[in-house]
Amino acid sequence: MARILLVDDDIAEISAVKRMLARASLAPVLATNASDAQAALHQRPVDLLLVGASCEGGEAIALTRRLEEDEATRGVPLIVLGTVADAPAHAVQLPRPIDPAALAEQVQLLLARRRASPAAAAPPRTFPAQPSAGP
Repeated sequence: MARILLVDDDIAEISAVKRMLARASLAPVLATNASDAQAALHQRPVDLLLVGASCEGGEAIALTRRLEEDEATRGVPLIVLGTVADAPAHAVQLPRPIDPAALAEQVQLLLARRRASPAAAAPPRTFPAQPSAGP
């Protein structure tokens, strides 16, 4: 089973993403801050990293840039939940509100690429914003 690390301090978003991954028979490891994420990454490698764009005021995004400098974690596929200008170049960014179908598609695509070639990095991709379901 693929090892996915979900890093976000938004409990509602964690719950929604976790449910979507469970429907795809995936069970993510959860971290609510950058230091817990870093500890989880050093305990055991991951196949995919999902990070909330605003987690800890952007500190989790800063962590992803530091991971690119570490040979042990370089090239781990990354999906940013939300959009930020300073995301790593290889990150797939999904605007909020997160479209479950787009997230599921990207998770499966990146995991398939990772299985085919663990060193392969995903090409950068930004998705258009989804209309919010408002009043």
